[in-house]
Amino acid sequence: MKLKIYPTTKLQGEITAPSSKSYSHRAFIASSLAKEVSIIKKPLISGDVKVTIEILNTLGHRITKVSEDTYMVKGSSGKIKAINKTLDCKNSGTSLRIFCALALLIEGGLTFSGEFLKRRRPIIPLLKALELLGGNYELFDETLTIKRKGKNCSPIELPGNISSQFITALLMICPLLTCKKTNSITINITSPITSYPYVKITLDVLKSFGINIQENLNESKLGKYIISCEQNYRAQTYEIPGDFSSASFMIVAAILSPEDSKVIINNLNFDKPQGDRKIIEILRRMGAKIEVFRDKKSITVTGNLSKYPLTGIAVDIEDTPDLFPILSVVGAFAKGKTELYNASNIRGKESDRISLIAQGLSKMGVRVKEGEDFLTIFHCDQLEGSIISHENDHRIVMALTIASLFANTPSQISDIEVVEDSYPNFIEDIIKLGAKVDKLE
Repeated sequence: MKLKIYPTTKLQGEITAPSSKSYSHRAFIASSLAKEVSIIKKPLISGDVKVTIEILNTLGHRITKVSEDTYMVKGSSGKIKAINKTLDCKNSGTSLRIFCALALLIEGGLTFSGEFLKRRRPIIPLLKALELLGGNYELFDETLTIKRKGKNCSPIELPGNISSQFITALLMICPLLTCKKTNSITINITSPITSYPYVKITLDVLKSFGINIQENLNESKLGKYIISCEQNYRAQTYEIPGDFSSASFMIVAAILSPEDSKVIINNLNFDKPQGDRKIIEILRRMGAKIEVFRDKKSITVTGNLSKYPLTGIAVDIEDTPDLFPILSVVGAFAKGKTELYNASNIRGKESDRISLIAQGLSKMGVRVKEGEDFLTIFHCDQLEGSIISHENDHRIVMALTIASLFANTPSQISDIEVVEDSYPNFIEDIIKLGAKVDKLE
């Protein structure tokens, strides 16, 4: 489906932030590894999480919808049936990396395919770590097979600066392993952890499901994890929190509005360790007016770019890579220049997000300077509408859609349904707030 986006002057209304993609992945997988039945409330079930759910179903787990926003997961106690089928992980890094580790639990292992492998997204350091746990793998251009051939559990040396999902995968599998000569596994982190808040999300979910992990890190996020073996996941009733990453697009849409705007966003739990809640602090530093109501789990965003002008700043994006696309858009409207740095790992996401957002903004008349691990965005007096390219990256789609609302001429984007990967109601929500868009079949 195509979307035509027209210049919009103001936004008004109240919406609910979609559920967290990161929490949903982890909660479904943790539930599947428990002994009894777990209840997952308000999960995201589209996009990459749908990939995770389909794989769990293929592996014999029973996931049942019991009401509009509640799912029941019958656990396996970590005993997963052998299958003779290639699992398509599409371009879901979380799915492939975690199930790659879980393959060590399955007789005969697992074989994977998908866009993730075709794009050659980072995976080798995780595979090398799994070898130290008895894993054996065969990696080709479009398939990966991995299985466990022994029960040795050597200490693992793992870089932290490539993908936090390597750590997440190991933290989820190691508690279930049986080892020959030790009752614990040590993961030594050899370089500072990038996107550390996502590891905190993993630890938060694991704690809820009864898994104990000892974390010893210094301020530079170097150190080690010590995991006791042969633990048991405990079934839970678990509610997925709202997603700050997705909410960031609506927050920015409000603050960029040229006329008086007011947007209330609900379902934002500030007590959960989501790194992307930092969007509020960043935008406030730039001049935005955002009120936080922690007890109500909501925020109110007041917009009018003339009354609340934005000033460009430098932002370290290392721990919040999913904010990179939308903050790039903000930079085009902020006075002076905005620099997003420590962004090298963003090139290994669903797309090369640095290059793709740079190209998209440049087509709209914005001057940018692209480096290997940074992007500098200069103030633009007036953005121009364009035909948007996005390589099926949901965050690029949403960021450039927001930018297009405040261009001087209409823009058009194809395959808009890719937003379902993290924000299924994105189009409905911007329409509800007053954005001028047309769906084109």
